[in-house]
Amino acid sequence: MRYLLSIALAAMLLLNEPPALASGGSYLVDDASVVGAGRCQTESWLRAWSEGSDGAWTVPACGVGPVELALSLGRQQGLHSLNASPALKWQLRNGDNSGIGVAVAANVTYQNGRRVASQAYASTSFGLDDARRLMVNLNLGVDQKRGSSGHPLEGVGVEYALDDRWSLLAERLWSRDGVSDQAGIRLTLGHASFDLVAGRERATDRSHWFNLGWNVAF
Repeated sequence: MRYLLSIALAAMLLLNEPPALASGGSYLVDDASVVGAGRCQTESWLRAWSEGSDGAWTVPACGVGPVELALSLGRQQGLHSLNASPALKWQLRNGDNSGIGVAVAANVTYQNGRRVASQAYASTSFGLDDARRLMVNLNLGVDQKRGSSGHPLEGVGVEYALDDRWSLLAERLWSRDGVSDQAGIRLTLGHASFDLVAGRERATDRSHWFNLGWNVAF
């Protein structure tokens, strides 16, 4: 809770109720929203690392009832193959406009046709004020790398809506790779949004990055 109160605030994603844009994309901590039945979205971002291993990712997703099906595709400098991560997210309780939202999700990452990692987690989202301008997202699950035992996956993020366009987001993720922090700003224009995010891995001062993201729902 001290972390929630100390990091920068952030913002609701469903302003004016466009098709859902999850706080995933270039962010690490997921919310409990899904894209919605019969709707689709694409989240894409470029990442520039202080270590020089830049990369690009895109995640198309579509909704079937309360279930969101997605496929993350990414390529990172220094890796000769394309990463592919099919994912499924099932919304157990819709909290997009009121109350607490709950969802469960799982994904598997493949490289050169071989499974290299997998994740399974539950996510919950809720507002801390009546207007739901200040939202909290919590993730809890398991993160596993091929050939090793599972590692706890824990994430906390906050979102604060400055107005109907600008939002601030900040988060921390505990995973098998260590502790990662990110914070940024989102501009929402209709059914599209743009992210500018800065992050770091706490294990080393050399691991810093910037993300430039673009998300669109249709």
